[in-house]
Amino acid sequence: MRCFAKAIFAAALIVCAGFSCPARAADSVVGAWRLVAVTEEETANKVVHKPLGEHPIGLIIFTADGHVSFIMADPSRKAAAAPKATDAEAAALYRTMVAYSGKYHLDGDKLTNHPEISWNQAWNGTDQRRIVVISDNTLTVTTAPFVSPFYDKEIVSVLVFEREP
Repeated sequence: MRCFAKAIFAAALIVCAGFSCPARAADSVVGAWRLVAVTEEETANKVVHKPLGEHPIGLIIFTADGHVSFIMADPSRKAAAAPKATDAEAAALYRTMVAYSGKYHLDGDKLTNHPEISWNQAWNGTDQRRIVVISDNTLTVTTAPFVSPFYDKEIVSVLVFEREP
């Protein structure tokens, strides 16, 4: 039976090679990706920012059934002094992270995330459009222009991830 399965697999590869079988595009992003860089470029004047520093922390996970979960933060964030953060501590923590979870759809290189729950209530139920490029174990995600939660200016953000082993 194993030989039969191998023969079917080999035949499928030959057919796909000859006829360019459509692969599920989402399969290429499925898995866990570790954040390695974030830059934001202001659309008006091309000034580039690194809102989470030189070594941001973060993780994005895409499931095969269309769910996405994402969190990124500044690694230099300070913990609250007590279990209940003061208003100033809570504001500082809020302003040094981004997080959401929901559904995603990938059509070629066009990724649409649809947050169902987010660190920023305004993102819930919206479509967050991105362009993705995968090269080896690197995923690069480029946003459409939007107002940065860090700078309150219109920016294009580029996030670079490495696939988790």
